[in-house]
Amino acid sequence: MSAAKILAVDDEPDFELLLKQRFRQRIRKGELAFRFARHGEEALAVLAEEPDIGLLLLDINMPVMDGLTLLSEMRTRRSPARAVIVSAYGDMANIRTAMNRGAFDFVTKPVDLNDLEVTIDKTLETIAEIRALDQQRAEAERARSNLARYFSPNLVDLLAESDEPLGPVRRQTVAVLFVDIVGFTRMAEAMPPEAVVALLREFHQRMADAIFACGGTIEKYIGDAIFAVFGLPDASPHDALTALRCAGLMLTALEAWNAERAASGELPLATGIGLNYGPAVMGDVGTEHSLAFTVIGDTVNIASRLQGLTREFKTPLVVSDAILKQIGGDPATLPVRLADRGEHELRGRTGTIRIWTRVES
Repeated sequence: MSAAKILAVDDEPDFELLLKQRFRQRIRKGELAFRFARHGEEALAVLAEEPDIGLLLLDINMPVMDGLTLLSEMRTRRSPARAVIVSAYGDMANIRTAMNRGAFDFVTKPVDLNDLEVTIDKTLETIAEIRALDQQRAEAERARSNLARYFSPNLVDLLAESDEPLGPVRRQTVAVLFVDIVGFTRMAEAMPPEAVVALLREFHQRMADAIFACGGTIEKYIGDAIFAVFGLPDASPHDALTALRCAGLMLTALEAWNAERAASGELPLATGIGLNYGPAVMGDVGTEHSLAFTVIGDTVNIASRLQGLTREFKTPLVVSDAILKQIGGDPATLPVRLADRGEHELRGRTGTIRIWTRVES
């Protein structure tokens, strides 16, 4: 355990000798380490060189910069060090001024050495507790940042605040979105691996920005594809509309990206987006050592099949009729202009489903 560093700021040489004599055994044991300054400006220079100093023993009346001014300067600089005033100026006005400027405690001169040692130990204990809390807070923020690399913001909040945030497996009505890059496999064959990864990162980032802006959750990345859900952790009657609005933002983001690519002499990209709305089962799967949150069910399968239909219809967006039924109202007021394409069979599924595709401008 390292010594607790204490900076004594006093223009009286006798105070330095007094401290060294009183605490000589604890200094030898490595419990305490004292530094000394004659006025506030010297103290600030010492603090700059040794920012791990936790405690100041601070006189009020000093040349160049007095103790009360030093307290104000420390507060302005957001110094984490705590100060105990050790001064003969123990009147209420000085005590209140010192406390208002951030002093932790007040010891009057002539110094009662027993009282001073108790005050030092109490202050050092408080400093240690504050540092431990700061470390816990920093670790929590680091953990939250790491979670944010892999989970959507709404799931990060849940994971950070609860041991079992998602509860038991449950059935819930949600909007499901699949999006991918059209022709990505053929494109990747002609690209260096590093360029493929850079392209995927750029695509995922732009699409994820749209998803998060609409309050969606990324369930997983599947190669170049993204599987997103709207309605987690709590469902809303507006989830279908939000998912459709997200699809519109994705298409707008792609147009902007293609403009940038064209300016750089790169070929444009095309995406396929499938949207569906309905019941799904969600919860954790895996083992206690490796858990993954998943959303499964026919609603998800249909959304994936609708994404595949974008190739057949040569459109960037295919939407199930379930989305429009949930939204209700006049289709002309939707955030994306859609055309009714009637009933259509989906691969691997009996029966037909009514679909809508984006109207090209």
